[in-house]
Amino acid sequence: MKERRDDIQLFLGLFSGRQDCFARQWAEKAEGRQGYVPVRRPMEPEDVEEHLSGRKTYGIYILRSDSKVNLAVIDADLNQGFRNRRLTSEDKNLIRRERAYLFSRIDELARQRGLYPLAEFSGSKGYHFWFFFANPCPSKVARRLVGDISAQLSKDLTTFHLEVFPKQDSISGKGLGNLVKLPLGIHRLTGKRSYFLACANRSVDAQLKFLRKVKRSNFDCISADNYRIGQAELLIHPKLKQWAEKYPELMKLETLCPPLGQIIASCRNGHQPSVREEKIIYQTIGFLPNANTLLHHLFGLLPDYNQHLVNFRLSRVRGKPLGCKRIHSLLNYSADFCPFQRAHDYPHPLLHLQQWQEGRGQNSEKVEDLRSALENLKAAIVRLEAFLK
Repeated sequence: MKERRDDIQLFLGLFSGRQDCFARQWAEKAEGRQGYVPVRRPMEPEDVEEHLSGRKTYGIYILRSDSKVNLAVIDADLNQGFRNRRLTSEDKNLIRRERAYLFSRIDELARQRGLYPLAEFSGSKGYHFWFFFANPCPSKVARRLVGDISAQLSKDLTTFHLEVFPKQDSISGKGLGNLVKLPLGIHRLTGKRSYFLACANRSVDAQLKFLRKVKRSNFDCISADNYRIGQAELLIHPKLKQWAEKYPELMKLETLCPPLGQIIASCRNGHQPSVREEKIIYQTIGFLPNANTLLHHLFGLLPDYNQHLVNFRLSRVRGKPLGCKRIHSLLNYSADFCPFQRAHDYPHPLLHLQQWQEGRGQNSEKVEDLRSALENLKAAIVRLEAFLK
């Protein structure tokens, strides 16, 4: 019982906003309408228990009466155009790619700013990314920190719309500001319960205990001078650090080329690429000097990895890397083209790599030099180690 009370208190402490008011969600399923009504008193542990049980669903007004916040949120919702129609296989592939890319990049961009996002399925049409502060943070500062992440990501996404909370720097008069639904409750309109994606156990008890691992950021240690949008030093999640050091080309392409990055991130999550996505992988990464190692690693993450098929397809790589225009066309990707430091007659993703030299690629099975032989040997060792595990 004491453990449960402690977890409820932790929940109240993390997801706290305006001190004298919170909100209750209502829904009319027949008409497809939902909204919130203010509850003008402080939230109590009993309210949290009601919320977790599913009897009621509550939300919080993020902005406190002193114009500070204890948390900030990025709300990532599926765009309206994908919610009101039957999805094609291309739509599903696009959403899958962008979702993997969204989760990977939002974590990296947050860590550049000393923030630690907690990802939650919202129970409706998207995801919430929660950012917690160790001490009440001025809303203006929180909005800038989290807003920068949203701004940098939004230009790379075509299926998700990002929205930042809080929306105001301050409140005046009788205004309450914007609210966000509390996690782990049941959405009154969809009937779906929200949950934290990093916790594999979907039970409410396990999800509640998972909050003990949450990190809070000290905004006093976060200075706007420590980063500049688009120029920040790439900080890598500890889980990806070893991977990034071993395969720096993949890490850089995932970070700097959104359409190719979405495919790489999706493969890292074990999702089988479509025929078009495979073509893009071979016709870009396949031109790198160590393509053998990179491609066997990338496809080795997939459930139906076929070593001989990868070797055969790599041996068929000819010509020059796929250009940005062709990649955008194949993926139905409508975002802007990547900016390069200098103009190129034929822009393509490999130009993001400083070591790339035009005309230098691996276009056949024939070993051209000792460097290629060494790369082939490394790839063989990796496959053998995987087989022996």
